[in-house]
Amino acid sequence: MGEQRRRRALQSVADEPRKSQRPWVLAVVAFWISAGITLAVLLTTGKLNPILVGITFGAMVLGVWLKIRHQRQRPKAGNRTSDAKGSR
Repeated sequence: MGEQRRRRALQSVADEPRKSQRPWVLAVVAFWISAGITLAVLLTTGKLNPILVGITFGAMVLGVWLKIRHQRQRPKAGNRTSDAKGSR
């Protein structure tokens, strides 16, 4: 019984980076979709729509902010106890 709890705890720790990365990935997808729509509107009308540019810029800022927050939450590579390549 204790072994199952430990496995579940380790699995939840292993899944944590993926969970914290999801909002960042969604923001990146939203940016590229809005950038594509903005470009399509620009090419068809010949005018730059300021509302679409604002949405695209907002998605970009949100993505950068979430990426910075995600990077700060990740453990540093130098803090690992075991190294896959080994020390020389």
